Amino acid sequence: MDFRRIEAIFLIVFFSLDIFLFLSFRNSQQLVSSSSTNTSTVTEMRKRNISFGTLDTKNGSAYYLGSQPDNSLAQNVNKLRNQEVQYDETSRKLTSSLNSTIAVTTGDRQKVMDKFIKKDSNVLFGSDYKYAPQLSTTSQMVYVGTSKLGEIYDKTCQLTFTIESGRVVSYTQTHVKSMIILHESQTIKSEKEVITNLYANSEIPNNSRISYANLAYTKLLVAKNSTIYIPVWFVTIRNKDSKVSSIKKVNAFTGNIIKNSANGDNGYNAQ
Repeated sequence: MDFRRIEAIFLIVFFSLDIFLFLSFRNSQQLVSSSSTNTSTVTEMRKRNISFGTLDTKNGSAYYLGSQPDNSLAQNVNKLRNQEVQYDETSRKLTSSLNSTIAVTTGDRQKVMDKFIKKDSNVLFGSDYKYAPQLSTTSQMVYVGTSKLGEIYDKTCQLTFTIESGRVVSYTQTHVKSMIILHESQTIKSEKEVITNLYANSEIPNNSRISYANLAYTKLLVAKNSTIYIPVWFVTIRNKDSKVSSIKKVNAFTGNIIKNSANGDNGYNAQ
């Protein structure tokens, strides 16, 4: 692989990205600063029956990451056994129907499937994934890509099992073999800053509970056939009355709240 060529491509992409993020940060800086310095926000949230644990005030750090197209699934698909497999070269997605479905319950499904994915003949590169309850439902178990740089909450590196009538019947898989750091680490917003900013912008309703607040990488854009990832806070909010949950996404660098477009898609292509 020509790493000098890859590096040159990422430098070009990153230059364009810098301009985009600078404009985004300038537009949002005043809003983020005013909400994060409001020390009474947490007290006000509790008065409105919004439940949450202790909010971390530490500002960590993260990177801009990049990846090249990954054909590792196609190259290793012949290792899989006891399943009918299809591979889409355009989306680089593997789809599998299990010949023998797997019985699971709400209580044991993670343990059962954690064991299942460890075997290469069941799932390719299973050790590269981690169960994500935040993204999962009763009918789907979502595993996200992991690396030493962090978790990837994105459809470009995801393993999703489908459950029907208490049995795992199939799965889809995408994979990213490696990530490249495009820039030195930068400071990110703290959990407390993100939560209070969401509340200040009317994104957290009264009588709700914050179930999860996780930091992970997700796709920002694709340029010159390379994918750029950025750190994003994923905050799950559950309504105490309706029991319905929703996920809010916040740019960890700028504090911008990420909105979906009219067709339900956006540059931050998280599940």
